[in-house]
Parts: sequence; structure tokens; C-alpha cells
Amino acid sequence: MRQILDAGGDLVDVAPDLDDDSLLNAYRNMLTSRIVDEKLLSLQRQGRIPAYYQVSGQEAHVGAALALRETDWIFSAYRELGMWLARGMDLAGVVGLWLGVPDDDDLWDVNRYRITRLNATIGTHLPHAVGFGYARRQQGRDTVSMAVFGDGATSESDFHAAMNFAGVWNTPTVFLCQNNQVAQSTTVDKQTAADSLADKARAYGFPGIRVDGMDVLAVYQTAMEAVGRAADGQGPTLIEMHTYRFAPHSTYDGTPVYRTSDEEMAWRAKDPVSRMRAFLENKGLWESAQEQSIRERLSAELEQVVGELEARPRVGRDYSPRHLFDRIPKPLLEQLHREQDDLGEPRCRVAADDVWVIGPEPEPTGATTAVDLTEALNMTLNGAFARDEALVCLGEDVGLEGGVFRVTEHLQERFGASRVVDTPLCETGIVGTAVGMAMAGLRPVAEIEFAGFVYPAFDQVIGHAARIRWRYRGHLTAPIVIRMPVGTNTGAYEFHTDSPEGYFVHAPGLVVAYPSTPFDAKGLLETALSSPDPVVFFEPIALYRGLHQEVPVDPYSIPFGRAAVRRAGIDVTVVAFGPPQQEAQKAAAGLADAGVSAEVIDLRTLYPWDVDTVMASVEKTGRLVVVHEDHLTGGIGAEIVAAVAEQGAYFLEAPPVRVGHMDVFWGPTRLEPYSTITSERIAAGIQRAMRG
Repeated sequence: MRQILDAGGDLVDVAPDLDDDSLLNAYRNMLTSRIVDEKLLSLQRQGRIPAYYQVSGQEAHVGAALALRETDWIFSAYRELGMWLARGMDLAGVVGLWLGVPDDDDLWDVNRYRITRLNATIGTHLPHAVGFGYARRQQGRDTVSMAVFGDGATSESDFHAAMNFAGVWNTPTVFLCQNNQVAQSTTVDKQTAADSLADKARAYGFPGIRVDGMDVLAVYQTAMEAVGRAADGQGPTLIEMHTYRFAPHSTYDGTPVYRTSDEEMAWRAKDPVSRMRAFLENKGLWESAQEQSIRERLSAELEQVVGELEARPRVGRDYSPRHLFDRIPKPLLEQLHREQDDLGEPRCRVAADDVWVIGPEPEPTGATTAVDLTEALNMTLNGAFARDEALVCLGEDVGLEGGVFRVTEHLQERFGASRVVDTPLCETGIVGTAVGMAMAGLRPVAEIEFAGFVYPAFDQVIGHAARIRWRYRGHLTAPIVIRMPVGTNTGAYEFHTDSPEGYFVHAPGLVVAYPSTPFDAKGLLETALSSPDPVVFFEPIALYRGLHQEVPVDPYSIPFGRAAVRRAGIDVTVVAFGPPQQEAQKAAAGLADAGVSAEVIDLRTLYPWDVDTVMASVEKTGRLVVVHEDHLTGGIGAEIVAAVAEQGAYFLEAPPVRVGHMDVFWGPTRLEPYSTITSERIAAGIQRAMRG
């Protein structure tokens, strides 16, 4: 284990090349971290902040922050107070985070400090650092991304994904593990059987270094070398800071029962603040009176900062709706106004430019060509990639093979392996690194080979891609397109036939598109590739081949949130999307001979969905049938029926009907026919609606 200062503050190895001012700066940052840490604990004990995670004992991480260059970024977890301060963060930003003050006035200016905000889901930020570093290199920018995390995070799948992708891609990334011996109450021997956490790096093809994490000079020197290595194109490094957390995991943890008083005493003798103070005193650079002066100044400054933050007026109910999407969708604005009306609050004023206005249906002209859905998608990707160098495609088999369904065929040949990237087989890594790429300014198109394979990456989609704009108030965004082949009628095995769109419609911050024709696939993907918001783009496998259609050669965009009336009718409204859309048209055609006139609407976008078109149709027909391959409970059909009941119940002459999948898993192979939504099932649903 690397060490430069022993516990008494004496040199045991060559000191880093730092002048006296730099040494004093390092100590002042450590001391400031300790004092602020104590103050924040006091505030929590007074009931003025909900919870706090103490840093005491880990202040030597200041050395890692000071080793970074101005252009470098820190991808933070939550126990990095000293690093934040060493990077120049204002006390208001630090204290505001723990007070829970919404960041409405750039308290935590992510682009100024180059530090990401608190990450509560352990380790999930690690792939972001990798993707961010990849993107900066792609952009020709000199940036090293440092991911900071605890020993517990090394047990997370995101740790493996990040380390593996970083090793394969040779990204300019430094992984800084603060091994403080315990993850909440789980000691490190229960996290790993390895001799040290640093040993894990070897399996991923890059160095792992164990350093005395109570020695700020050793941490600084090790981080300096790792940053230099990354900046020189030599790839990532894992640094294990062998340190100790003097306090419990958090203020709600109580008295630790997982360690002994003898253990605590042994570690307190290695206190990083005392160790550095002794070193400076031995050099004649520090006197005890200076510390008291710093404490008094900081105490007064913190009291003022806390008072100012506590005096701030509360943000309005419109805070989250305003920051979730680039523009506020109409359904979200209506929900906001309904809450305000119900509570007797005045409606907030929203400028016209801040409201998402659904554009008109395109009327493309020019040459057309007959293509199937895969060819339409491939045309769109080719055209967009040629126009926009920020677009990158990543996923399993997307490059050399062109994807399992050949949607990305020949893209890698045309645009190169750095823009069309064959990734390791890891959905968490695919989406997680795409999030980091997007944070750095690229526009990633991430392919999940089958929609049923997305579940391991669910947190990256819901917890990060969907939240980035809201979390950073638009100062960082995640304009990602996540492509997912979806649906039944493939004769495939388990997980290959899932239709999980309901999960993503339920998640705030995502646009969800689901075309059912080549024309719509091309136009909707064009819109997705230029969308400022993250888009989950479902592609029906059953319609990939066979269904040919004339589509314009030139680019055109179909606006999100606008449905298409596929068949006019007066007796019943049938709303569908994807493969059931084609089956609905068959059912409507078959029932026409029996005198039933069904109006068939193709939703095309599931969020935001076209309430106005559906309501206008139901007002005309008086009956509603909703069709989808997703489960009945919680499916998009339930949302449509609820909206019609709320806004147009008096239009209905009969109870609405849902035709969907039972609340069981989607059936593979010989069970698949029971999962397929056929024209016969839809026709039966229409007849049920007609009978009332």
C-alpha cells in the first residue's frame, strides 16, 4: 500500500513536487471539510436538515481533487465533501444540497464546478463517467473523468459494467474507490473475497493501485499519476483509498454495532487532518492559532449561509413540471393546473414558448421508395448520421453485424467504429455509458437487442436518462434514443416477446414512441434523433419485414403526440399501436360487412399521447375499444380509458373495452399464440362494446 506520510506526519517516501502554498492549500481544504462536516452534523441534530452523511476520516480525498486539472470532471456519489470544497464549490452549494433547497439559482453549478450532484443509487453513476470520457475524447477535448464511490459500490453490476467498458474502450477515466471498510454496516470482507479492491482492476486490463487513504500526499501523488496516464491516452486506473469513516454511515444509522472501540482508536491515530498538520508544523508552515482563526471565520460564514438558505421562499408547485422536459407537455400542464385549482392556488403563468405545441402532420413531397420498416429506419439513421456528427450508435452487434435485425446495417462501414460502437454484452453498460455521452454533448442511439432484455438497465433509463434534465434544471441533458425491438409473433423464446412499454410510459421525463408502418417509423425516428428529450423508441419485430410502403426519400418528421386516423367510422373508436394496429384494421374491415363502422386510431406516440384525437372520435362514436400487447393492469389502455372517463364520460353509450395481455408473462414459442393480439380478439372486443 502506497504511503508518503506516516501516522506521525513524517515522510517515509519521496514527497510530491508541491510548493509550500500548495501544501497549505491542501491542509486548509481538509480542515475546512472537517469543520463544515461538524457544522452540518450539528444542523441535522437541530432538525434543520433531514439527514447527513459524515465525511470525517476521509478528508485525504482532497488530494485526488487537487490532482485534477481544470478541464476534468468529478462524478460524485455523496461522501465527497472535501473534494467539492477543493474544487472551489461555494459553501451555499454544499449546504444547500443537504438542506434540500431546490437548485433554482445555480447553487450547484455543474458546468462551473464540473462536479455531478449526489447519486443515491449506489454505483450507478460509474458508467456515466466512462461514457462522458469517451464522448470528450470523441470531441477532441482534453478531459479526464473521475468516478468516486465507496467500497460497497464494487459489488454493484454498474461497477462491473463501468470497469469493463472503460477497459475495452481505453477511456480517460480514473475510478477512485473510498474504501472506508464498511458499506453502511456491511464490512468489506463481506463485499469481496479479493485481497484488495484494487486487485479487481487486473481483470479489466488496467492498473489497480492501493493507497493509504489517510495520507493526503499519497492520494495526491497517486491521483496525479492516474490523471496523467488517462490524459496521455493510456487508459483508466482504479485507485483504492484505504481509509476509515469515523462516524456512522449517516445520521439515521445510530451507534455502529459493526466495529469495536479498539478498532476506532487504532484508526483515529491515523487521522488524516492530524497527520498533515503534524507534517506542516514540522516544516514550520503551521501554528495552532491559525486553526482557531479558520474555525471562527467558517463558523460565522456557515451561519450566514444557512440563514440565507433557510430564508429563501419555497419554490412553486410548477418547479418540477417546468424542468422535466424541454417544453411542458400539455397533459403535464393540465395536471399542474388541476392540482392548483383543487387547492385554491393561483395558476402559474407559463409562457407560450415553454409549452410543448404538437406540430402538424408532415406533407412530404419528392421522390419515394418502397421499403419495409427496417429499411425505413436504416434510411433515417444514415441520413441523420451524415448531417449530425454528435450522433453515435452503440449496442450489442450494431456495428459489424448491423444489428440482429439489420437496422444498423452498413452504418459502421460508413461512419466508423468510434461512432457505431459494438459494445460488451451488458445493457446496464450500454444505457449507462450512453447517459454519460449525452451529458457530454453527444446524441447517443442505444440499441437494446430485444425489449425484454432492458430490465437490467431499468435504473439507468428511469433513474438517470429520464431525470438528468430535471436534476440539473437543463444545464445537463440526456437526449438519448433507446431503440427496442418489441412484441410477439416471432416464435422466439422467453424475454424475446415481451411488450414492456407500460413501464416507460409511467416514468416521468421520457418520450415513448411506437410506430406501426414504415412511413411512421421513418418520420418518428427522424423526430427522435433531433429531440431534446430522451426517447424510448419501440420497433415492432412482427412488422420489421413484409409490410412494404412508399416513403419519401428526403427527411421528414412526424411530431410526437399526434395520432393518425387509419380508418374512419361512426359506431366505435378503436385505439391501437404497433402490431395490434394492423390487426385492428383487419377486424374493422371484417365487421364492416356486419354493419359495424369502426374508426381505427393509431396512437404512434404513447407519451405524450394524442388525447384530443381520441376524445373527438369517442364523442362521435360513443364507444371505445383500446388494444395493446402490454398487460391489462397498468397498461396504456387503462390510461386512455381513465382519461376518457374523466373528460368525456357522458359521450359513452357503453362501457369501454380493453383488449390486451392477461397479467401473466408473455408466452414464448408454443405459448406465444396466447399472447398475440389477433384480429379475432379485437373483433370480439368491438362486438362487446357494441352490445354494451
